[in-house]
Amino acid sequence: MSAQAKYKTEPMKLWNKVKEFKTKHFTEYHNAHKDGRLRFLGSTALSISQYTGFENSVIMGSEPFAANIAFYKDFGMKAMEICEKKGMTRELCGYSKCVWGAEFMDKNIMPDGTIIDGWGKPDFASAFSLAPCHCKWFQILCENAGVPMYLYDLPKAYPYNDENLINYMTGQMMANIEECEKAVGQPFIDELFIEGAKNEIKAYDMWTQIMVLNQAVPAPLDEKTMFSFIVPNLTRPYDPETYAFMKELRDEVQDRVDRGIAAVANEQFRVITDAIPPWPALELYRYLEKEYGAVVVGSPYVICLCGSWKFENDEGDLIPTPMPMDIGMPMTTREETVRALCWYRSHFSTETPYNIACGEVLHELTLKIAKQWKADGGMLHQNIGCTMQALGSLESRNAVAAAGIPCINFEGNDADVRDIDMTNMKRKFDIFFEANGVKRLTK
Repeated sequence: MSAQAKYKTEPMKLWNKVKEFKTKHFTEYHNAHKDGRLRFLGSTALSISQYTGFENSVIMGSEPFAANIAFYKDFGMKAMEICEKKGMTRELCGYSKCVWGAEFMDKNIMPDGTIIDGWGKPDFASAFSLAPCHCKWFQILCENAGVPMYLYDLPKAYPYNDENLINYMTGQMMANIEECEKAVGQPFIDELFIEGAKNEIKAYDMWTQIMVLNQAVPAPLDEKTMFSFIVPNLTRPYDPETYAFMKELRDEVQDRVDRGIAAVANEQFRVITDAIPPWPALELYRYLEKEYGAVVVGSPYVICLCGSWKFENDEGDLIPTPMPMDIGMPMTTREETVRALCWYRSHFSTETPYNIACGEVLHELTLKIAKQWKADGGMLHQNIGCTMQALGSLESRNAVAAAGIPCINFEGNDADVRDIDMTNMKRKFDIFFEANGVKRLTK
């Protein structure tokens, strides 16, 4: 801790444990066929716990799969370049090209940076039409590999998730399970699915509690650290070990709040972001902390990515969505559990805030987060690598700025390092902080 430090700080006790968790899961997925197990690949935008009814299976979320590739910029660039050589344009979804490229090379990269043979061909895959490209991402991936798939349609999302939506989504998930049974030749065991779905909901609820704790001053967590701690909920939410981990994490964060332990010792300016970060350039977060004592306290992306939220009322605060089990929703049969899961996940959960159906309220969500998490400013990522998340970003910036919270957009890419100009990004941030009278700590 430097002489300038305002607050006490210390490393997260669970840091090594979450790293081990991710490595273990990626290793299990890679070795699944060798170990006689089934592989499932699913979009985390809709619960991957739907596959827990199949015994002896390993389930991978497609987004953390792609983000891991994007983080390793050299491997990610090879993946995208091989796609472009096949005629796919630069403007296409960065996540899609990361995974397509891995498939074309028949290689993948592990969380520790080790490149391995085999991209991880699943036995069944499903995607959710959250973004314009999500279903096309899976269609190309699966058709190239001869993998059976099911593609979901999402017509609406919170705050428009009425009974018609729940019925529609329930019907699709029930159909997906039946199609999957035929494809893999194994029966779906309802008891396993019910247990997995309940574990997921409890783990997601824990994340909302952790995020509420991060409203404290000083913030106990910074967003770059959160990116690691969301992994268990994204890759293995159905596992009781994940719920236990999230509960342990909640307790550690509560302890940090109680003792005034800060994520950034020199916290003097609290910032929100909004979308997937530029994975190849996460050092930007440390630049903000070191130079300006700026802590990124959250975003619609990281707060909603593995939790479920709603507005308390038309003008109220953002609050955790109650768990179906706590409000009397039955979860004793397959259909009841599917319905409860669809209801819970159709709120502000995973990346549904960015869906076109509810994009018109994204700026309201962003403003609520800025206020409730006590942000002094906003730095919103105009993500060229994901047109879905770039949609509405300017409106969000305007809403936050109109409320008297200084806010800027910066252009980048979640996966393609060629669209990340570090020099100009840092200069834009410098100007932003100088304009708002934030003392530079290194001068």
